[in-house]
Amino acid sequence: MKKKKIISFLVLISFFLSLNFFQAFKSYAQSDLLTKLSGTIYYIERVDGVRTLFKADATLENKTLIYSHKGKGKDGYGDYNDNIGDFYYDQETQTIYFIAMDNGSWCLFSLKEGEEKPVLLERERMTTKINYLQKQQGNMSVTSKQGSLYLSENGTEKPIKKFHGIYDEKWTGYQPIGFSPDGKYLIFHSNEHLTPLGSLLKGFVKNSFGQIYIMDLSKLESTKYVNAFEIQWIHD
Repeated sequence: MKKKKIISFLVLISFFLSLNFFQAFKSYAQSDLLTKLSGTIYYIERVDGVRTLFKADATLENKTLIYSHKGKGKDGYGDYNDNIGDFYYDQETQTIYFIAMDNGSWCLFSLKEGEEKPVLLERERMTTKINYLQKQQGNMSVTSKQGSLYLSENGTEKPIKKFHGIYDEKWTGYQPIGFSPDGKYLIFHSNEHLTPLGSLLKGFVKNSFGQIYIMDLSKLESTKYVNAFEIQWIHD
């Protein structure tokens, strides 16, 4: 009985801490930040559990499905793995290269933008060139320490997003994803909870863990962004 009371108390505390965190996070979210972005992003998003390739304006408008491998990823054991792995968009040839399953082998495919059917290039190839957002750009780099984000520029380091809570490497805090091509914005992931228990509870209820955000580095203001870790950002 005593154990149950302790668990119930911890759950209640996590709920209120997480609720306060949501309010604090909401207070600085700046939706108009997105209107200042330029270029096009290519990214992987899960649709019904399957990693699918999309593109959109950097403002998140004009979202377009590039390619879904659903129903095509025979794994050689009578089942399917329809996920798209690494991908790369070649701006010069307007061609997308990506890894996907084909009859039990991970293969390299190419797809001309605007077309629907990809071309199988190589079998049993596990990697392809990538150009995802990077955590280091020019004289700038970003790191996470105890859940807080730190920006280093010209040898000087400063905190840009402090985490106040019970830090856990897997379940709480902020993690950088990478800079925009012009270096003016930072994409990062937030678990959105002050406690590991809060993250776990939300994850089990909503089957999702955290949210991707974009930060204006000149103002240190943030807003929600596309929920994708693999993002290639092309400036027009």
